[in-house]
Amino acid sequence: MTIKTIIGENGPQSEICNGGACPAAIIAVNGDVFVQGYDLEPEEQAALAKPTGESFVRIPLTTLKKIAAQVIES
Repeated sequence: MTIKTIIGENGPQSEICNGGACPAAIIAVNGDVFVQGYDLEPEEQAALAKPTGESFVRIPLTTLKKIAAQVIES
């Protein structure tokens, strides 16, 4: 995977978690988007069912809205 853009809460950043600006959306050259977020607490994991090979991360809604708007613009 080759990273094209990393977008944090306050805009593009040069590296993942640059200065604690996480969660983030990482956009690859092939167009795939990877989302970095916080690990789930055990009770959160227990409440969510997921298919094999998938994971969940936790992202505050306000942060997700900011990142999503920037992903759409890119």
